[in-house]
Amino acid sequence: MSGDEASDWLARLYEEQGATLHRLCVLLGVEDQAERIVRSALLALQRRSHRLIDPVERVYFLQEHVVHLARALRPATQQLVLPHVEEPRQEEILRAVSAMAPRVSELLVVSHYLAVFGPDLAGIMRLSVRAANVKLEAALEQLRASIDAPTLGSQPGVIESLSQELTAALRSAARLTPAPEADLLGDELGQIAEVRGTRFRPRAVAALTALAVVLGIGLAAMTRDGSGPIVAPVTEQVTTPTAVESRSLPAVVRNTPLYYVANDWKLYRELRDLPSTGNIVRSALGSLLSLVPLDPDYRTVWSAGKLISAEIHGDELVVDLSTDAYEDLTSPIAIARARDQVIYTASELVGNPQLTVVFRADGGAAPEGFNDPAGYRRTGLDPMPAVWISSPRNQAQLTAGKTSIIGTVKEGMGVPIVRITNQESGAVILETSAQTTAGVNVEGWRVWSVTTSLPRGNLDITVLVTDDNEGELKENKTVTVS
Repeated sequence: MSGDEASDWLARLYEEQGATLHRLCVLLGVEDQAERIVRSALLALQRRSHRLIDPVERVYFLQEHVVHLARALRPATQQLVLPHVEEPRQEEILRAVSAMAPRVSELLVVSHYLAVFGPDLAGIMRLSVRAANVKLEAALEQLRASIDAPTLGSQPGVIESLSQELTAALRSAARLTPAPEADLLGDELGQIAEVRGTRFRPRAVAALTALAVVLGIGLAAMTRDGSGPIVAPVTEQVTTPTAVESRSLPAVVRNTPLYYVANDWKLYRELRDLPSTGNIVRSALGSLLSLVPLDPDYRTVWSAGKLISAEIHGDELVVDLSTDAYEDLTSPIAIARARDQVIYTASELVGNPQLTVVFRADGGAAPEGFNDPAGYRRTGLDPMPAVWISSPRNQAQLTAGKTSIIGTVKEGMGVPIVRITNQESGAVILETSAQTTAGVNVEGWRVWSVTTSLPRGNLDITVLVTDDNEGELKENKTVTVS
C-alpha cells in the first residue's frame, strides 16, 4: 500500500461496496450470514492490503471472497431461492434461475448481478477464462430454453437481450433487500484505520488477530455437517493467482448502458463494452464525454470536458465535471438532455431509479440548469422515444438464418411495424407487425419482437409506430449478415 494512501480507505471501500456485497449474499442464499461474510472479506482484505494495492483488485478480492464463503456456507446441493418480484417477466426469469442446478444458478447470479464477464468472472469464480465463458454460455442457453424465449435457437441477439433481462431481474430482486446499517461495521473499520495509521501497536494486532480467529472458527462451525468434518474456513485460504493470471487479459464490462441523444432530442440507450475499472459509474460517465456512439444517429450533447469525480452516497450521486464540459449547453432542451444522459446512465447502472444526481463544476457550483442543490432525478419515460430497437445493435455482425429482432414501445402507441430492407438494392425483404406483450415491464415499456430468417447482405432494420398526435415515429439499425 502506498505510504500516502488515506488511512480510512477500508471504511470508504465498505461504504461503496457494502450494500452490493450484502445483497449478493442474499442472492446466493446466505442472507442470515451476510454480515459475517462481508466483515470477514473486509478483514481478509485488510490483512493483504500491502500486497493488493490496485483499487480494482481490491474490489475483485472482496467479490471473490464473498462468493466462496457463501458457497462454503450453503450446502452444494441446495438450490438458490431468489426473491420474488412483481413484474411477471422478471419473476419468470428468477424462478427459472432458481430451478437450475445450484452451481449454474450461482454463475448466472454472480456474472449478471455484478456485471462481470470474461477474465473478471473467471477470476472471481476461480475458473479458467475458457471454462468461465463456456459455462456461462451454456447457462444462458439453458435459461433461454427454460423460459421459452421469443425465438428458437441461440442467435447472438436473443442471448444478448436475455442477458439484459436477467441483469434487470436480479437487480430488481436485490433492491428488495434493505441495505445493511453501516454504523457498527463502519465504526469497526474506522478503528482498524486508526490502528493501521499507528503502524499496528502489538495490543491492536493481537485484538485484530483474535477477531479474525473467532470469525474463522464461527464460519467453520456453520459449515459443520453434523456427522462430517468441519469445512476449513475459506478466510485464510483465499488466494488470487488464478484471478491475477486471468486478468492479465484486457477485461471489459459487457452491455454497459450509455444514454445518448438523437436528432429528435429523444434519449436513446446504447449498450457498450467498457474497460473494467474499480468504478463502473465513473467509467460510464467519462465515456459520455468521449466515446463516439456506434449508431450514427446518436450523439452526446456534452462538450469534451473532463469527469473529475463521481461519488455515490446512499441515493445521491455527486458528479463533478470540468467547467468546459458545460460550455455548449445553452438551450433548455440541450441542458435537460445533458442532465438526462447522466441521470439515466448512472441510475440504470446502480439499479436505483430513485437516484438523485447533484452536479458540480470544478468542485464549485454548476451553471444554471444544473445548479439545483436538491439534485435531479429520472422523469420516467418522458425523455424517451415512442419506440426503439434493443437488439440487434447498430452495425452488428450477424449470421444468416433465423434471428430475433427485439425492442420496446411505449404504452398507448400503435402496433410496431418492422421493415427490413437491403441497403444495396433497396428491396424490402420483410414488412410485418411485431408480436407485442399485453402488459408493460417494470420500466413501463411493452416489449415487442419479430422472428425471421435474414439473408446475407447489408440490411436496414426499421421499426415504425403511429401516434395520434405525432404521426409516424420510427427508429432503425443497420446490420451486416454473412
